[in-house]
Amino acid sequence: MGIEKMELVSLVGQMNELDQCLGKCCESGCFHIQPAFSSASAANGLTLLNEKNGYAPLLKTFERLAVELGIELKETDYSAYSPASPEEFSQRAREISESFEEANQKKKDALQKVAQINETVTQIHHLKGMNINFEDIFSCKYVASRVGRIPTDNLAKLDYYDENFFFVPFETQDLYCWGMYFCPEQDKALVDDLFHSMFFERVHLPNFVKGDADNAIKTLSADMTLQQQKADEAQAEINRISIRVKDEMLAAYSKLQYLYGTFELRKKVGYLSGKFYIKGFVPIKDKKRFNQLMSTLETVSAAYMPPDADANCTPPTILKNSWLTRPFGMMVEMYGLPNYGGFNPTAFVAITYTLLFGVMFGDLGQGFLVMLLGLIIGRKLNRDAGGMMVRCGLSSMVFGTIYGSVFGFEDLLDPLYEQLGISFLPLKVFSKTSFILLTAVAVGVVLIVLSMLINIYIGFKEKDYEKAIFGCNGIAGLIFYSSIAVGLVGTIMFDVKIMSPPFVICLIVIPLICIFCRVPFSLAVKYKKFRLSADEEEKMTIGGFIVENFFEMFEFVLSYISNTMSFLRVGGFVLSHAGMMLVVMTLMDGASAAAQPVILVIGNAFVMAMEGMIVAIQIIRLEFYEIFSRFNESDGVPFEPVKVQFNAQTE
Repeated sequence: MGIEKMELVSLVGQMNELDQCLGKCCESGCFHIQPAFSSASAANGLTLLNEKNGYAPLLKTFERLAVELGIELKETDYSAYSPASPEEFSQRAREISESFEEANQKKKDALQKVAQINETVTQIHHLKGMNINFEDIFSCKYVASRVGRIPTDNLAKLDYYDENFFFVPFETQDLYCWGMYFCPEQDKALVDDLFHSMFFERVHLPNFVKGDADNAIKTLSADMTLQQQKADEAQAEINRISIRVKDEMLAAYSKLQYLYGTFELRKKVGYLSGKFYIKGFVPIKDKKRFNQLMSTLETVSAAYMPPDADANCTPPTILKNSWLTRPFGMMVEMYGLPNYGGFNPTAFVAITYTLLFGVMFGDLGQGFLVMLLGLIIGRKLNRDAGGMMVRCGLSSMVFGTIYGSVFGFEDLLDPLYEQLGISFLPLKVFSKTSFILLTAVAVGVVLIVLSMLINIYIGFKEKDYEKAIFGCNGIAGLIFYSSIAVGLVGTIMFDVKIMSPPFVICLIVIPLICIFCRVPFSLAVKYKKFRLSADEEEKMTIGGFIVENFFEMFEFVLSYISNTMSFLRVGGFVLSHAGMMLVVMTLMDGASAAAQPVILVIGNAFVMAMEGMIVAIQIIRLEFYEIFSRFNESDGVPFEPVKVQFNAQTE
């Protein structure tokens, strides 16, 4: 287990094979592309391609057509689809659009008429009291007429005006009165202004309204039915077009997505003298397969170099884990990947997380259910999450056997241990409270020490002497922390006076001095120079150095204490789990025989859901803050092989 080894690849070829080369890179699934441009390459005249992607508007066009035709966009095989250039796609989109627009225009016209007729019918319904033909009224030469509605509160006010008009009401509602007013043609403007001031709302009836109100409604209803039939026929034609072009639309859109995606990769491609230049990383295990793909291109050559050959390119990180620890890689990625060549902590996380979960959630029966649920989730939803649950469930079963707990029954395994002659098991939680809490702290001390050892290993590997030797998590910190732990245990628990003056001076005071002076000491070891600051330009005074490092060292000492005490939560959740199940057992004992199974099932389900989730979160906290923070710098770059993803909507 470690980090996958990489090689830096440089691809060079003629421009006529650029698209094919980018396509092969996507097809490989193992090429992590990097921008080909750098300060050194710029000096040689190399520039990045900055071309406008001609496939972007075509994607929008096909998306619009798909929406209008009611076609759900999804990825499909496009290998048999021949168009490849933007012009060919544009021509085909225009042909499909023209066949659709003809039918769609018919539908729009018919629906527009339906809406107009429907609005007219609604208005005419208010004029049913008028038994005169509309065309007779509107054809009058010397009399002007207006149809509409006026607020009922203003009806009485009309009597106060002596202008030459009269108003005929047809229908009165709560707020409005529908009707018509008449006036001489020469007084039309004056009367219109008067009624406008009275908030009269005129209704403009179309000239196709004939007959009286009843006859007009019948005629218009028949016409509306006819127009609706035309709209339905047009929609049926659109549906036939949709069925006919659906497969072609999906193939065209899928191919456009691919062409658009590969064209976007050109932004990272260098150009010089008619040739393209592509840089990226390939895992060594995939080198042979990638090289075979590139060999199918006539003008393209691939050069393989060490991953650190180009200072402008940062090698990506792929965690290499076994099947046992692989599910816990998601936790490492959540915190942050280590840099290339760093330490892969997945195995350490897998062991510690699994053990801590079993200790804090120890129950044979509940652990079995967690394992089964993990198997289901791993198959149906998320393989890594399910794998973690399976391993945690097994750990819970092991510690549940040690505790003698099966679905909260603490005495169920007692006869088995008696028969086997094992007197120290099962471990009764409530009778071993002090032992459990002290053991939790001891587990914390061991994990913190292991984290420091990992940090020391990484520090020496990176030749970072401050980190490996003089830091709070280096050798100085390890000696100081371990000495304090051994001294306290020997003095308090075994009444052995370990804290002698030589012990304190050599194993406590001197490590503290090393931590305090970690920067100048590490610079002296690495550069044979003594400086108070790592920054050569920073002029730090002795007083400033003492104040700054005193408070930092004080913070380090407090962190040792707080981090160690944080592991008390491990023992606390052991007692919490047993206490919650004791409540369930108490409720069950006080219930009737018929209700006891129900209480048992609901109680176990509640404890599993609530405490299982809390325990999982608390262990993540311990891993991230008490363990990872001591050695994992999480500044790695994730490995992202180039690929074209299908999106039903483009930005």
